[in-house]
Amino acid sequence: MLRMVFALLVLGSVAARAAPSDNDCAYDPKTTHLSRIVAADSTGGPLYGVTMNDADNKSQRRTLDLHDHEIVLTFDDGPLGANTQAILDALQKHCVKAIFFAVGKMAMAQPKLIQEIDRRGHTIGSHTWSHPRAMHTLSVEDNKLEIEKGFIAVSEAVGKPIAPFFRFPGFRDSKGAVAYLASRNISVWGTDVISGDADAGGASAGKVTHDVISRVRSAGKGIVLFHDIKRSTAEALDGILTELEKDGFKVVQVLSNTNYQPDAQLMARADLFRTETAAATARPAASPKEQVKDGSVDVMHTEWIDLDAEIANEKLHSSNAGTGATTQARGGVQPASLTAASGWATGRQVR
Repeated sequence: MLRMVFALLVLGSVAARAAPSDNDCAYDPKTTHLSRIVAADSTGGPLYGVTMNDADNKSQRRTLDLHDHEIVLTFDDGPLGANTQAILDALQKHCVKAIFFAVGKMAMAQPKLIQEIDRRGHTIGSHTWSHPRAMHTLSVEDNKLEIEKGFIAVSEAVGKPIAPFFRFPGFRDSKGAVAYLASRNISVWGTDVISGDADAGGASAGKVTHDVISRVRSAGKGIVLFHDIKRSTAEALDGILTELEKDGFKVVQVLSNTNYQPDAQLMARADLFRTETAAATARPAASPKEQVKDGSVDVMHTEWIDLDAEIANEKLHSSNAGTGATTQARGGVQPASLTAASGWATGRQVR
């Protein structure tokens, strides 16, 4: 079965891009808050954004060549029910597009929601299979499995290939993992502005709003990191975009001109989704003051979360969320059931 999926991924290699509808306000000159649409090249595994962990990787840095007052909106860790849905609605209200770095397990748990992200024309990348908090301490083999399984799972949940865009949990990259991604022509994404929505101890919508606006104004442009699993971000995003628009900021939509292509040998493994890697169970304690070695923010408390707890919490509130997305327990959708019925061979083109 996995071999059939691999064949469809290859056949569907025209583009990992969503086709916006004719009445999408993001493409109407009278309503859009997009500045430009650009394609980010992933050949050779370039690094985008200033915040990374391993200084040895700086030689691979590239720029998106953003103009002054241009930002790229990015969201990690989801999808997650009502919060992701509210973020999608805010983006639609302001007629802008974003990049969603989805976790494989989260996407498989809520396929309808990840498909809605795609339907609305956003770019989808991967944020690993199980969101290990310390990928830089894992073996190259475990890094490889986390990376590849994440891309395969998100692609399966979306129903077509996704962009070869990858972000490390907590920006905990390593020389070996970055070299592997480069060999696979997968770009690595850091950030230029950290929203603070995942700070230790929690962050209110008001604090997230204040911090993002002040940091974006200070930076003048750049890639902005949010988390679509966070209620504070869901509540704050509309106000943040409103204020930034008043300041003359515009959003750049980033697409990919290539797709993620699966590793043939890995796809041939019958046990690929029947066993958990060491990375999936590794949960080392995180210091409340994790230092970012190279970035625009002094202290980062981002992404130290228990995704299983987030899913469970969302299930408790899903009856009142009105999202239209089905939240399922981790056992509800098994990546081992990958099928060829999802139509990945049909690549949709940007108009």
